[in-house]
Amino acid sequence: MSLEATEPPPIEAIEQPVPWIVQYQRAQCSGASPMTTFQGLICDEIVLPQSAADNVDPAQLVLATDAWVDALTNQAHFLPGEFAQEALWSFYARDYLTQVSEGGHAQYFANRGGDEIALRSAGAGLKSMLADPHLQLFNLLVRLKRAKPAQARKIAAEHDYRSAKAALKDLDRRFAELENKEPLTARHKTWLKSLRKVKFAPDAEMTGHLQRVAQINKLFARRKMEGDRVRAETLRALPSFRAVKALCDMSGLTITNFRSMGFGPMRAVWPDGPDVSAFVYRAETDKGTRAAVFYREGRFFKRYLSALLTPDGGLPVGSLSLTEAEYAEIVPAET
Repeated sequence: MSLEATEPPPIEAIEQPVPWIVQYQRAQCSGASPMTTFQGLICDEIVLPQSAADNVDPAQLVLATDAWVDALTNQAHFLPGEFAQEALWSFYARDYLTQVSEGGHAQYFANRGGDEIALRSAGAGLKSMLADPHLQLFNLLVRLKRAKPAQARKIAAEHDYRSAKAALKDLDRRFAELENKEPLTARHKTWLKSLRKVKFAPDAEMTGHLQRVAQINKLFARRKMEGDRVRAETLRALPSFRAVKALCDMSGLTITNFRSMGFGPMRAVWPDGPDVSAFVYRAETDKGTRAAVFYREGRFFKRYLSALLTPDGGLPVGSLSLTEAEYAEIVPAET
């Protein structure tokens, strides 16, 4: 037996699985422009204000995470997948909770059914939080809505429902009972505080942290320039923008920015309005934010209407009637 010293075998590095969002962005982004050039993960930290962590209301920390994601995407011009995936999970899990609480699962899927990042992130967030009952409802929703009619009936039968329609309707009841028994937001806050990549900072230092993180994005300036140009060109060509601008012009307002907010109950933005679902656009104007709502009234003889609302939800400051064709150009078909 040889007693000569021998070198130990090399330790193989353990490869970490590539996150789904990174794989997705690599496949989707062509690299033809700054906005379609994916840089990979470049910021794997989540910085949140200490006051939100200390607040007894768990929603404050969840909303602070939403604000972090919004700042990274809309101010620092990061693409999803270039910052911590858990922040995206948090954002879209909260989005699921908010939309279902407001308008049910039908509203949620109408707004997010075609957004793969939103769906995958919401599911990943609920799974990571160990919110199994919420995740079961979410997964059943996605399976039912994505299945062909015959397959949807089979899925519904597997869960003791007579039809897919009955299953979808019952999801809202089960969700309300679950939220009453075990609200998701408290679990959401506990999960956020457990993440090693979450750091808490004094509120006064948050702006500095955002500026520091923005500097990591080497494409920041080019993306901002491209985004401003594309946004201006796109908005001018959108029937929805022209309709919202017409409402603002009627009200003596100058529109400065514009964002689609999706389907929602009319009375969430206009308490005294008709009890219908509306498609909402957020208009930034020279005199503050306004909500432009587009909706249908009438069971047999439908009217297609729009209104511009102030934040206090009072009487509309502008309104227009639309043709069915104009409405179809402005409001996306529900998924």
